[in-house]
Amino acid sequence: MNATRAVSDTTAPAGTGGAGAPYGMRPLTTAADRAVAAALVEDRARWLALRGITVPRHHVAAYRAPRAEAVGLFEVGADGEEQLAGCLLLHRQSQPRFGNTESERPGLRVSLAYTAPDRGDAIGSLITLWAGDFAARTGAETVRGEAPASHTGGGQSLGRLLDHLTTSGWRITGTGHNADGERVARLEIRAEARRGLDAMVHCTVPLHAAGPALNQAGSR
Repeated sequence: MNATRAVSDTTAPAGTGGAGAPYGMRPLTTAADRAVAAALVEDRARWLALRGITVPRHHVAAYRAPRAEAVGLFEVGADGEEQLAGCLLLHRQSQPRFGNTESERPGLRVSLAYTAPDRGDAIGSLITLWAGDFAARTGAETVRGEAPASHTGGGQSLGRLLDHLTTSGWRITGTGHNADGERVARLEIRAEARRGLDAMVHCTVPLHAAGPALNQAGSR
């Protein structure tokens, strides 16, 4: 299933890509939306497999889970047709790490961020800008995440990923192991309102979750 082709079969809520913005960030709430995001992760997993990096299968499953708060960055064409360019999971209540005073500040955690394999680094950078702006508007002080730090056969690709992330503004705060036992780099950016970003990305993601902790699956 091709993610960018399948997304045109879904119906976007009114307002996505409004005011002529070329991109829209919105919740992935329908089964069809989540299936498109899962397909994008599968596409990226195949791309990574060719470079010696294995994506755990539960990453795909996490996007199909209704309780996960998944959001997607859609590119909006001149005709209004959408194509999914990237997706990620939001975790509203970032869990502080014991003894780490920095992690005890109010923060937003993101996980399992993926971009379509036919998109360049600009999409990842745009998601970073959006995450920092969105976190600031929710009252959070930081955005936290993780990225693979090592993988058999994938050293060069992972090194490029970390270089891209740090160039985009992420700060490496430490290393550790995630629930899959993989070595990861712990990342953080400062929440910062970006005036004018709405001209590039029209966001319809609610500032506050509608219910109790929605996203227990697929943290990374």
